Amino acid sequence: MFSMRLEYFTKSTDFPFFIQFGEHPEDLFVHSHYDFSELVVILNGTATHIVNSDQYIIKKGDVFVFNENTSHGFSHTHDLKICNIMYKPEQLYQIGYDLKTSPGYQALFVMEPFYRKENSFKSMLQLTMPGFEYVMNLITAMLNEYESKHQGYQTMIYSRFLELVVYLSREYAIYNKEQSEKIFYIAKTISYIEEHYLEPVKLKELADMSCISIRQFIRVFKENYKMTPMNYIIQLRLQHACTLLKNSKYSISDIAYESGFSDSNYFTRQFRKMLGVTPKEYRHHTV
Repeated sequence: MFSMRLEYFTKSTDFPFFIQFGEHPEDLFVHSHYDFSELVVILNGTATHIVNSDQYIIKKGDVFVFNENTSHGFSHTHDLKICNIMYKPEQLYQIGYDLKTSPGYQALFVMEPFYRKENSFKSMLQLTMPGFEYVMNLITAMLNEYESKHQGYQTMIYSRFLELVVYLSREYAIYNKEQSEKIFYIAKTISYIEEHYLEPVKLKELADMSCISIRQFIRVFKENYKMTPMNYIIQLRLQHACTLLKNSKYSISDIAYESGFSDSNYFTRQFRKMLGVTPKEYRHHTV
């Protein structure tokens, strides 16, 4: 086995999406992801899955996600057939704007990869037979659109991919709640933040909601979201403020208050820090 980096699309690609069915009669080299995520569905057979330095047995019906900077490959394959879907999460958020408020999505697509080692890969999703058939129909339709490239194929692919993501998120929430309790507690907390970021939020309350210590909550959050929980909340509030600046005639002070900031001066400092301009300058250039 050897390692290499795969790049299925680059930042310049106007359609950052890739899907394929693959057969692996032999071992698959360990490869690393760069700037994209990968959704894997095991269609048939078994194998030993090598993820970074750990190994797990996988079989038909298993579903798991790999985010960027993860290495994985297969060994001891037996009639292994899989579906790989490479995508950029930010593209999903632009279309499925409520995905981040789904505990199932946060659990399977964001938190589960982080907790995979701790759970010995037991936290992944195992599809039921009806669920497997449903998923097969969706990914087959996506692959047909991807290969035919008929007019409107990108829209068709993303519509079906969003349906797949929502379906898998719901299935994970139903079938993995008990087995992945720790993941789900944290995922619910993230979903809570996405829905209540305009309200006063205390770090201790979020940690308590996740049933872990404040220190551990901050560590897990930074590992997955590349920033502290409070900075994440500030970012959400500033995004809301941008919408108000563009689409309302509220004063800067009122917008600060409506966006969850009790101090308009602090709001202006944070706004400039994130966007490089003041709220007034931003409104002037966007309205």
